[in-house]
Amino acid sequence: MLFTWSLFPESSLIFKVLVCHIEATIFIYFLSVIFKNSSWYDAFWSVIPVVLTIMCWADISAAGNVQRAFLMHACLLFWAIRLTYNWMRSWEGFSHEDWRYVMMKGKTNNKFQYFMVDFGSIHLIPTLCVYMALLPMIYALAYPGNELNSLDILAAFLAIAAVIIQIISDQQMFNFRKNLSEPKTMKSGLWYYSRHPNYFGEILFWFSLFVFALAANLSFAWLLIGTLIMYALIAVASVSMMDKRSLERRSDFKDYLDKTPAIFINVFKKG
Repeated sequence: MLFTWSLFPESSLIFKVLVCHIEATIFIYFLSVIFKNSSWYDAFWSVIPVVLTIMCWADISAAGNVQRAFLMHACLLFWAIRLTYNWMRSWEGFSHEDWRYVMMKGKTNNKFQYFMVDFGSIHLIPTLCVYMALLPMIYALAYPGNELNSLDILAAFLAIAAVIIQIISDQQMFNFRKNLSEPKTMKSGLWYYSRHPNYFGEILFWFSLFVFALAANLSFAWLLIGTLIMYALIAVASVSMMDKRSLERRSDFKDYLDKTPAIFINVFKKG
């Protein structure tokens, strides 16, 4: 990636991040093929944003506010550590592959379809979604912007709150599954107010990067598209697959689904 970055000295940082992100994804895809396990991408998801943004910030062309850059990276590192830790403690080794990947590849009828699903749907599309959601931070790093202001404080607060929500919901689900003897639905804690509170935290975190971009320059408002794309990836793709599977496996899930919002936390929900 560093070598590739140096090949485009006159190109924009936005372009160089995209090229290196896709390049790294191809490398992870090859590892997935070698080990016959597409869950390599899960670990890659939490690491690559930190690597790419550090490369962007370290480039001589980066002109963003230094204080904002430090604050954004602190928030991003907090997010990455939490996600990596949650992945590591539940990782069962190379013998285990995410059931969603197994299901998606299992529906293919030939090698070409298998490649399109494995590389395209499981690797490339999520990479492009992450890249779009990361663009607000990249723009804030790459271009001159306002001095640190109240919007930066708001963005940092949202980012920290988002990760804390994820930490709490992760731990609640971890404790629930540890004592689970038969398929049941998690309905307590944050999971009482949302079917996927961890996803709510994820979307809120990416939105916080957009607020950082607004703090740098209000003309970056169009970068909200990144958060919307991430929302679509999570709400349309992941949530629908997970809810469908839960309906098939858990007899008490239908009532829970009818009464509980998919992502957004409904603090006014009544028993």
